[in-house]
Amino acid sequence: MREWGIKLRLYWCPNCNVPLRQRTCQRCGGEGLELRIGEPGDLRPAFEGDLRLFREGIVNEFGTESLLKDLMLDVGTTYLNKIPHVDDMKEVIVGGTVVGRLHFDPIEMKWRWRLSRFSAVVAYEKGLVKGFKLSKVRPLEVLGEGGREGEQAVVLNSSGDVVALAVVRKGKFRIQSIFKEGLQEPFKVRTPFLEFIKANDLWFRSKISRAVKHASIMYEKTKLPLVVSYSGGKDSLAVLDVVLRAGLEPTMLFNDTGLELPETIENVENVATTYGLKLLIAKPERSFWEAVEVFGPPAKDYRWCCKVVKLAPIAKVFKSLYPQGVLSVVGQRAFESIDRSWSGGVWRNKWLPEVLSISPIQDWDQLTLWAYIMDRKLPVNKLYYEGFERLGCYLCPAANVAEYHEISRKHPELWMAWEKFLKTWCGRVGLSDHCVKYHIWRWHNPQAQGRKRVEGWLRLRNDLTWREEYVRRSGFKVDLISGDKLSDRVIVKVEPHINLRSVVDQWKVVGKAIAVHEDEVKLRLQYGEALIKKESIEVYSHNAFEDAVTLLKLVVRWFTCVKCGNCVTWCPQKAITISEGKPKVNDKTCKGCGVCINVCPISEVLVEKNLVTQLLGNPRSRPRKKDSLASILHALTKKKETKVSNEGTQPAYEGIDEFLRGTYISKTDTGLETVRKGIS
Repeated sequence: MREWGIKLRLYWCPNCNVPLRQRTCQRCGGEGLELRIGEPGDLRPAFEGDLRLFREGIVNEFGTESLLKDLMLDVGTTYLNKIPHVDDMKEVIVGGTVVGRLHFDPIEMKWRWRLSRFSAVVAYEKGLVKGFKLSKVRPLEVLGEGGREGEQAVVLNSSGDVVALAVVRKGKFRIQSIFKEGLQEPFKVRTPFLEFIKANDLWFRSKISRAVKHASIMYEKTKLPLVVSYSGGKDSLAVLDVVLRAGLEPTMLFNDTGLELPETIENVENVATTYGLKLLIAKPERSFWEAVEVFGPPAKDYRWCCKVVKLAPIAKVFKSLYPQGVLSVVGQRAFESIDRSWSGGVWRNKWLPEVLSISPIQDWDQLTLWAYIMDRKLPVNKLYYEGFERLGCYLCPAANVAEYHEISRKHPELWMAWEKFLKTWCGRVGLSDHCVKYHIWRWHNPQAQGRKRVEGWLRLRNDLTWREEYVRRSGFKVDLISGDKLSDRVIVKVEPHINLRSVVDQWKVVGKAIAVHEDEVKLRLQYGEALIKKESIEVYSHNAFEDAVTLLKLVVRWFTCVKCGNCVTWCPQKAITISEGKPKVNDKTCKGCGVCINVCPISEVLVEKNLVTQLLGNPRSRPRKKDSLASILHALTKKKETKVSNEGTQPAYEGIDEFLRGTYISKTDTGLETVRKGIS
């Protein structure tokens, strides 16, 4: 399991009853107690919407909401910490004690409450759960039969103390967890959340100061146009306010994917008006709903949607308005994911090399973030107060089922439209309705671990082989009838038949010369030759397999083009256009760099995931070549010379490396353990 690149030591002040980011409370001067919770410890305050979910989970589990009061769950004094789970689980913390865990059951499709040691004692005393008495507790020991799936019971030792929790699995009570620590009752002083600022005054002020300084220094160093990527979420709102606090006036950029919730659109417009800033809106050339008919639903391992509704419109805006470069400020935080925890505060996106991205709040935790938002009374998206923790595309395959559940309740019309498409698509491909009901559509690979786990729970059997499923998903069947990855001669059979016009319109991307005949096209390649017929692609070269795959990508993208415009935007020679819905390459200006193939979602997602897998005989798509697009763009992108003083010119980004090696995340951060610093 990968480790978090950044971790926090957390404490709790028993006097003020607030979380601490350092050992000593700066409100009362007392010493905090170490708070032991799941990594990375990104606590946030609970809101009204969370209380509703607490109530649901407790009622679903015990048939009564009485525990809500007994556990002292309330807005302003309750905190949540997201921890690993098959779907969504949060530790619920009151008074420095984990009083339970709220989690979503993706099979039962409802919120549930998992007992901690403290709530187990309370539930047992109230007669809400059974009790088993054992002299010795053993992990996973079976205690008895009966009960509904997931029902909980407590385990007591010979002294009558609660020492473990048992859960019904397949009709049997089995010990689920053994409580290692002694019983700790929550501290009962009722302290409003914003007292967190007083108790963590130095931490709070230093985070703000350094975020403001980071934004200011990077702007002064680069002298580039300043754009804040605003998503309508809490992180981008905080970073926008930080930039304004630095005395800078940015342009706001919102990527309207067409899959944003109405409240998010409303918030974007409200924030732009409130701050009086220019708002740029990037929109895809073709809607998600047009593209999904070609690709099928996006998945965790099939993220075509990002290229179509995010990359394409954003790249078009940046490349048309800021061809000389731009400083993009984003609200990325290290605690959002393990990948982001290993990222620095400054980077270049391999897809947008002219864009220098920074995140001044990279090392902010949610307590700091929410304290900043509430203290500054920022116009935050109201969905956060209604039980939503993540905002963005409402049907994102990376989301939890719990999020879909809340969206279906908040905006049933949006979710019903998506379910209608999914049911139609599943029927066309030959998948059961369980793919919709239990959200199995989130995995593209039929043998993906998550998908197999859900199908195993439900005891589902897929009547299609993985190859048959890929053929039906893509509409193409390909077979490697001669050669392999290392052969000098490869023949690929293609169904349905190839329209030779697709090769004639794009041959210069891969070829040096062309000869067109009635039933075939001959190409001279860089180091070989190719013969394309209606039913096959035959290649003779030192890299025959890859050349055949490239030709296959050209054929398929011509046939299924979704007109996203990525190829047109990115071609450095402006040699490609979309004509009558098909890509057409100017063979006089095309240099054969291959950028158009790398940025095309048809070639790099649909073909790689559905067709190349068929050729390789492996349902898991091959790893993307790390240097393919990056090396091409690096060769094509030159540093711009920018005049910065009367003494002459210097590269626009000179000196940034030294700045970053300095201590973007300082060693003096009290309570902060940094595993890696600076740019990766």
